[in-house]
Amino acid sequence: MKQKRADMSGWHHVIKSRFLQREINDAAFQGYASLFYFDEVDAPLWMPIAGERVCVVNNGYSWLQLFPQGSNHVATITFDTQDRVHHWYIDISKRTYMDEQGMLCYDDLYLDLVFLPGGEVELLDEDELNEAYAQGIISTDEYNLAWNETRKLMTQLEEQRFPLLPLVAHYKARLETQISV
Repeated sequence: MKQKRADMSGWHHVIKSRFLQREINDAAFQGYASLFYFDEVDAPLWMPIAGERVCVVNNGYSWLQLFPQGSNHVATITFDTQDRVHHWYIDISKRTYMDEQGMLCYDDLYLDLVFLPGGEVELLDEDELNEAYAQGIISTDEYNLAWNETRKLMTQLEEQRFPLLPLVAHYKARLETQISV
């Protein structure tokens, strides 16, 4: 199983960045949020999304990550240099936790969803999940957890009922007031 960190330490493409994570416990959201600014990268990062080659990391881009308490997913919302939502990337996860250094981490269960502002939803890495299951890297329970969470989220996204959608602007603005320049 892949383990990922919110601060993306180890990304060798990042030359200069800013990062902040905070616990949030209000009426709309309970969990953690992090904000990562890509001030300078060595080269833009491109990936295929909905049949197009799309830039997901570049100088001046930012990522807001939301880690809802008690859920099995982490939502990463990518903003371009004009602070427009570029796309959502949702990692299906087994759990979210703090490591020994107090950094948000999660155990990635391979499946990912990409959600575009126009409403398109794309499922990614089904082959990775199936391979991990076939090789015994994940259990039957973890395999089923990944699929159950994915199906639930796909339905919520397609029906515009995903509870994090209306929260993005508020929490990004809230974290921006606290991140160092």
